[in-house]
Amino acid sequence: MARKLILPNKIKYKTKESANPPEIDVVILAGGLGKRLRRAISGKPKVLAEVAGRPFLDILINHLLTAGFYRVILSIGYLKDQIKDRYKGKGIIFAEEEDPLGTGGGIKNAQQFIKSENFFVMNGDSWISDGIDMRAIHDFHKNKKALITMVLSRPREEKDYGAVFLGEDNRISRFNEKSKEENGHFLNAGIYIMNKKVLSKMKTTPFSLEVDFFPGLIGGAFYGFPINGEVIDIGTPERYKAAQQKF
Repeated sequence: MARKLILPNKIKYKTKESANPPEIDVVILAGGLGKRLRRAISGKPKVLAEVAGRPFLDILINHLLTAGFYRVILSIGYLKDQIKDRYKGKGIIFAEEEDPLGTGGGIKNAQQFIKSENFFVMNGDSWISDGIDMRAIHDFHKNKKALITMVLSRPREEKDYGAVFLGEDNRISRFNEKSKEENGHFLNAGIYIMNKKVLSKMKTTPFSLEVDFFPGLIGGAFYGFPINGEVIDIGTPERYKAAQQKF
């Protein structure tokens, strides 16, 4: 049965989905404080910053729904009432934070709503320029029997991102958050697929995936999935301005 979009003004996307995705949950991390962007979007949560005339989070959710996903869980905290007011009654699930939990704590806090054996996680302030094949990522993850698969993009000029290095069989051999290393690495694209077993390894206290969690998975079932697209994010005023043009 066709899945009806729940948001208005459907946007057309350049996507590379080879087939409908599996019935799998998607957790969008939308609870961050967005301090660097506040001077450009005063009074709004970062994910509701307008890009091409509409909130960035609309763009992400519509992309997922257009691709066939239908269980979207929003991890929300800072100015969460604005997000709830926009999406309430539209089939979106809210995992609410009372205090900031970080990227890792936000996922742990959403545990009660996650039903699928594997689930996608993505940052609410970024996407991939050329779209991504979610089915291919899912199949790779299952074939590897991975605990976590991280989508990897080509590096960009700025150095404030996680440098990821791959070893044999696409297993992640090194992860350095906000690294200045120059050669042989990929960019963490902020999109992951996780096996539900990973939730038992997560703390209930605030923590960062990138700083506190990922380095401890090196050598285990932690894989990278390289793509060709560029990461578009709105995390700083400069990138927010650039995203306006790209979308």
